[in-house]
Amino acid sequence: MKKGINIFVFLLIAVFSFSYKYIFLFVADGMGLPHLQITRMYKQSLINSDLNVFNLPYFSIIETSSLNGVTDSAAAITAILSGEKTYNNRINKSSSGTTLSPITYELKERGYKIGVISTNTLVDATPAGAYAFVDERTSRNEIVKYLLESNFDLFIGGGKAYFNQQEAEKHGYIYSDTLKKGPYTEKELIALYYGNFPFLTDNESRVPLSDTLSYAINKFGNENFFILIEGGRIDHAAHAHDTFSLIKEIIDFDDSIKIALDFLKQYPDDTLIIVTSDHATGGLTLGDGFLSLNKIRDYGFSYEKFVDILNSTDNYEVFSNKLNLSIDLKDYFYISKNSSKTLTYQSDVVKFYYDHLNTQAGINWSSFGHTIDYVPLFSNIACDVYFINNNEIFSIFEIF
Repeated sequence: MKKGINIFVFLLIAVFSFSYKYIFLFVADGMGLPHLQITRMYKQSLINSDLNVFNLPYFSIIETSSLNGVTDSAAAITAILSGEKTYNNRINKSSSGTTLSPITYELKERGYKIGVISTNTLVDATPAGAYAFVDERTSRNEIVKYLLESNFDLFIGGGKAYFNQQEAEKHGYIYSDTLKKGPYTEKELIALYYGNFPFLTDNESRVPLSDTLSYAINKFGNENFFILIEGGRIDHAAHAHDTFSLIKEIIDFDDSIKIALDFLKQYPDDTLIIVTSDHATGGLTLGDGFLSLNKIRDYGFSYEKFVDILNSTDNYEVFSNKLNLSIDLKDYFYISKNSSKTLTYQSDVVKFYYDHLNTQAGINWSSFGHTIDYVPLFSNIACDVYFINNNEIFSIFEIF
């Protein structure tokens, strides 16, 4: 139990030792320390306000490795909620294949209301870590079955493609694709988008994560609850080196923390707030002898929209006009279009475009994958310090 991510076992044991009535677990998927730092600097400099998470009084860092080394979201959320390291792709399955029990089910048995919120699909790895038991995170049909049979009280996220009203109602859920109705006293499954939430850079009117958390709190009232809130699209922006979309997603995630902080003011002795990340993504570094925050701009689209338009046209002029590009990508466009590879954020034209924008700002990304960098941990509850020995964190974490 000395491995860094198992620190969460000690955090969540506090639920039993101190009987917190209201528990918020915020997971910023893919957010390392530099991701948080650039967002804070951007908001302070250009929006003239600070991130809400820094109003939590206690801060530390944790190590997130899985049994594979660099973790994925499935192994990470398993370690967070079940207290045991496992291999990547597994959700609540141990290294030997036995089933692990996430703390959500224990809390449900104790009478807590359980809420799961994500800007990704509800069957993605992090939300699934609250309720599913699979060897492969891509086993979507099996994950849907576990969700419907979980008897949890509220699900809000994307993934309309995976659900239907009849099946949801068969399992006792009120099914909806909007927050405008309710909340109801019955169990609810709310799938707001067909897939993941759209990026805020593509759709400013997207449902804010703060609205989903407010909905959950309103639903649960004064009843004991545990709510998992994931900012899932942070990770996707980091994979693609889309710095502006990353910042927008972290700010949206952070806005939801303000809802929990306001709740904390009402119930300071009964509330536990944990804010962390499951891993870092992209190898982000800040500053190349300079850092120009004013060069980080909204160009009106995310990498996702960029790739969608790239896939939908074979004519560069049409492509350029649709995106209102300010730089010439013609050569890279045709190199990518003439390639036999699937067009993704790793295609030449996409890489060149975001490399160009990031270089102007003094920002560098070294990887398209996850990294083993330390990630932040915030809480309203004081914790013991931990120390670094031979570049590995051994943690002693006590809630008091």
